[in-house]
Amino acid sequence: MKHRRSIELAPPEGFAVEEKQTLATLPQWFVVHARCGVCGYQSLLERRGIARRCGLDLSLARLAGRLKCRECGNRSDNLLLLGKLPRD
Repeated sequence: MKHRRSIELAPPEGFAVEEKQTLATLPQWFVVHARCGVCGYQSLLERRGIARRCGLDLSLARLAGRLKCRECGNRSDNLLLLGKLPRD
């Protein structure tokens, strides 16, 4: 799946989100998006804002479970998508 800026929104090959993967251990060239499982609404998540509110030790798996859709209010079956920015 691609973002409107042609950023591929899927983990690259060999990169698996594990329970121990946190915001602190996620490389800076990754962008984090959320997609609603019900209505399909997609939004970019601000990593710094999440880290400021929840801490850098928040695992990506726990973050995915805390997502809430801004459009329909859905709290279940939401996806956390990772995109890798192009590096010069």
